[in-house]
Amino acid sequence: MNQNWEHHRTHQRVFFSHKAGLTALLSLPGLRSAIPSKIVDLSLGGMACTLLRHQNLIFHKKDFLNLVEFYNLERKRITANISMEIRWVLDAENFNNIGLGFRFIDPGETMKQALRTFIDQGLDAQHVGIQKTDTQAFVKKEIQVKVKTEY
Repeated sequence: MNQNWEHHRTHQRVFFSHKAGLTALLSLPGLRSAIPSKIVDLSLGGMACTLLRHQNLIFHKKDFLNLVEFYNLERKRITANISMEIRWVLDAENFNNIGLGFRFIDPGETMKQALRTFIDQGLDAQHVGIQKTDTQAFVKKEIQVKVKTEY
């Protein structure tokens, strides 16, 4: 079996360090509560993220979540509302975080363009080595305000 997953990829993928602090808000269908997560990688076809373990949240492969919004490298909030199918779950009891991999379900042309721009910015940042930004504190503050006021 070929272990090189890049051969199986349809879309170019960009990876982000946790230090970049790129954050996304997720929601479960039918619930207004937001789940903050950190973007690990992103492509036009999907994304991977990590989120803090919570005893009331259990995720399974083939479950659905919504990508409500995310922050790009310029600290700009992008409203998304994309349905996503969970493709994989990394959930080990001794980890504080859970890893999730998603497939986007019909993001629409406007959102695809926003994702393309975000991916291009990420690729450019990787080439010049500027992904270690101070966005984490900014985004965390914005999410806390948003969760308190809107959700």
